[in-house]
Amino acid sequence: MTAPTLNASERIAEIQRRIYSEPAAVLHLSQALLVDSLRAQDIATQVQASIFISITRNQLGERHDDCTLLLSALELCEKNDLKLLALQVMERLGRDRYTGGLYAESLAYWKQCIIACRALRHCGHAHVLALIGLGHVCSAYNQHLQAVEFHRAALHLLKLHPEPLLHIKAKLSLGWDLYNAGQSDDASLILQETAELSRQYHFGHYVTESLLHLGTIALKNHDLAQAEAYFEQCLDSMQETPSHWAECNLLGMLAEVRFLQGSPQMAREMIERGIRLAHQDGMRHIEAKLSAQAAGYCAALNDLNGIEYFGRQLDLLHENNTTSWSIPAIDLSNIRQYLPNT
Repeated sequence: MTAPTLNASERIAEIQRRIYSEPAAVLHLSQALLVDSLRAQDIATQVQASIFISITRNQLGERHDDCTLLLSALELCEKNDLKLLALQVMERLGRDRYTGGLYAESLAYWKQCIIACRALRHCGHAHVLALIGLGHVCSAYNQHLQAVEFHRAALHLLKLHPEPLLHIKAKLSLGWDLYNAGQSDDASLILQETAELSRQYHFGHYVTESLLHLGTIALKNHDLAQAEAYFEQCLDSMQETPSHWAECNLLGMLAEVRFLQGSPQMAREMIERGIRLAHQDGMRHIEAKLSAQAAGYCAALNDLNGIEYFGRQLDLLHENNTTSWSIPAIDLSNIRQYLPNT
């Protein structure tokens, strides 16, 4: 390593302060920091800038080749003995792969992160995030009670290193998995709490996600008025903190509300917006889910061409992503060994 990047510590502090409230602006700051750290050959700052870029792109729903960026950062950590930064990069690799629907790869990176945390006897924020990540993998496989264990373990670990953002992230995940495990009342209380806490701390991304989940629960309970109210609040939240992932899912939920209200044409128009956005950002699993939904709306409209079109799109998506979406390939039978000892 050579001279540190100009004002690196101040710039990193500013990014950390704004990263979950102003992701678009922070992405530009992080990219500039990466350029300057490369010029200065400041390895540690280069790695941190790469992590920030991955986080903000994930929030914004922008799909780039962040895996290559993060693998390069991990290699730099290993060559320069940056062990704690390496933990953060492993965790981000897990999140990047998970967002792309590559659950086997995300599982491997989060396990690797936890093993490294144990070896270093380091129970920091990367460890917490990896536990939440393993909970998300369990949830993807409908192992919701197992997921609840991981989210509660993350919350327990946070007592050692309190951090409001991670507390909200873990509780939000806990609430959603409790709902999926059939504990709807407890889930709603927790999600209302995360929405309020997120507003207090100006974590717009998590305000949006909390409201999206609350609206989904209301919709599943056939309370269309309450669902619509939550989804409208969610739309307002996204004006301040955009998220393509949330927007795609919100369009899918709002389309279903419009359909159940007797407006299948409006539902189809909304779902097509979501499909275009998911396709643009490479969120293929969301694109497939919305395409199946669109075919149903076309059926209600007696649009045979639409049914055929979305059916073909759905078949093509599954054909092109069969390997990466191969759910049975993952064995979760021994995943509890990655829970911390309490």
